Order: sequence, then C-alpha cells, then structure tokens
Amino acid sequence: MTTMKINIRKARENFSEVVNMVALKGEKIILTSRDKPKAAIVSLKDAETLEDKSLKQAKRLLQLERIKKLRQKLLQQGVKGDSLSILRKIREENVAQRSHCR
Repeated sequence: MTTMKINIRKARENFSEVVNMVALKGEKIILTSRDKPKAAIVSLKDAETLEDKSLKQAKRLLQLERIKKLRQKLLQQGVKGDSLSILRKIREENVAQRSHCR
C-alpha cells in the first residue's frame, strides 16, 4: 500500500480508475492543486480506522476533562492527599448509589 499524489483535474478525468486503485489495491491518494495537497482519498477500511482512532481520542480527552474537574472540586472542598484513592472512593460511592436507586 503506497501513497500517490494526483492532480485534482487528472483524478476527475480518471475517477473510476482512482476509486478502484483505492478500493481494490489499498492505495492512498493525495489530491493536489498547484502541487499543494488539498484532500485525500482512502479506502473505507482506512476511513473506519481513522474514525475509530478519533472517537477513542475524543473519549480519552473527555475522561481527562472529567478528572480535571473532579480534582478541582476536591481542591475546593479542601481535600488533600492521594487523588487516585480519593477518586476511587468517589467512584465506588457513585456505583453504590446507582445500585440502590435501581
């Protein structure tokens, strides 16, 4: 699997061939205009992989943001100490509360 650079005009003229190169051969195509990269054409498999990575990264960033907010909340409450054990205790309390609500 290689990456090829193709001018947008040439790609348009040979669109079916370009799509087949991507879909069947696994090529990655960089579309250029005036020798500058403008866009890319990748297979569905590669696109799904990119989506999965983006989704995982977004979830991690969300988790980090939640941890940051929890730490700030703990500092405001004057709680000092090992934040890991404190967060674990809060998580356990939340789980216990949810099971009692059911």
